[in-house]
Amino acid sequence: MTPEQSASLIKWAASSFVTAMFVNYEQVNMEDRFGQIMVENLRRRQCDLAGVEPCKSLESQKQRLLSNGWETASAMNMMELYSRLPRTEVSRIESLEFLDELELLEQLMQHYCLCWATKGGSHLGLKDITC
Repeated sequence: MTPEQSASLIKWAASSFVTAMFVNYEQVNMEDRFGQIMVENLRRRQCDLAGVEPCKSLESQKQRLLSNGWETASAMNMMELYSRLPRTEVSRIESLEFLDELELLEQLMQHYCLCWATKGGSHLGLKDITC
């Protein structure tokens, strides 16, 4: 999707519901060297990321949600999310398959994020969901 198309979808969701939560999993930090290599590798496979422009930072991801009608917005990269998992769960996950490229996994996880936004819902506790 182009940035304009995704903005229209985000705005539609915000304007269509009085109380809602929007969750998005997407690329982030796409302007650093690792992100540029990701984009170049996909382009070589004829897979252009038409919507990569808003994926500059966690802040740009949050601003995209706020500027399209959402009241609150938060975001965190997947490495931060992974570090917040209970240690027992991390041990279980890591025991499933031997991982010898931990540095590469960390770089990759720093280039994907989970973003969420809320609208209304103060009586539901949605406004209390933060990083």
